[in-house]
Amino acid sequence: MRSKRWLGIAVLAAMAGALVACSGGISQAEYDSVKEQLTSEQQKSASLQQQISAKIAEATQLEQQIAAKEGDVEAAEEELASMRLDIEDLNASMGELAGVTPLIYSKIEATPAPRPAPTPPPAGYVPPTPVPPDSVTVDSVFPFTFYIEHLTGHQTTEVKQYPACVPNSQFQRGAHLVWRFEVFDTSNGKRLTSLDEPEINVVLPDGHEIAARFARRAGTGPWTWVAAWTIPVDYPLGALDYQILVDAKDGRSGFFDQDTVAVVNEERGTDSRIQVVE
Repeated sequence: MRSKRWLGIAVLAAMAGALVACSGGISQAEYDSVKEQLTSEQQKSASLQQQISAKIAEATQLEQQIAAKEGDVEAAEEELASMRLDIEDLNASMGELAGVTPLIYSKIEATPAPRPAPTPPPAGYVPPTPVPPDSVTVDSVFPFTFYIEHLTGHQTTEVKQYPACVPNSQFQRGAHLVWRFEVFDTSNGKRLTSLDEPEINVVLPDGHEIAARFARRAGTGPWTWVAAWTIPVDYPLGALDYQILVDAKDGRSGFFDQDTVAVVNEERGTDSRIQVVE
């Protein structure tokens, strides 16, 4: 392409020379026309030269990029070879450790002394034969057994120091006292529920009765019997000797009396009964 352009420029120059030789001279218009054509061809040639230079620069840049990529590949191959050597070294080390038992730390403690042998019973001793309880007596005197919790109830306007639903044995005047308990039938070991339709009441020392109901603890917990009472602000201080009375649908009756199971130690000043305090 470039040789053809230069050939065209040479032809135009020859034509201009021929015109001068044959006619002894050319007109100004003809001269200007040939000059314009010559200038146009020179401009086209310069433009092509610039394009060729740009393409050469792009080719050079591409060759440099290819060379850089080849360098990255070589570096990656060298790193991979180094990692393979490290793996071989580790495998060799593992082979050297084969058959070696690792040491495990253990704390050395003194061997506990053996328990002394029990004292042998005296000669001729015969252990007493346990007497099972009379089922008739148990069912008639203790037809029911109880598991009882005393909990703080919701806050009141008079007392606000207790969090709700927490086991406690001391309650201030104005506090909300909650009994949660279960009742078990001693004849079959099953607990009484609302399906058994018993009548259960908590009886206070002054004879006031609080009806218990069968409900879920906090609305989501296990089902138990529950009764609640707000202690009057002028209630007498001291132990609260309450009872729980149970009247079954089949006519049997039983009760729990706090006073009969209380543990009181006057010397130490301890009392397991519920206490009403200031």
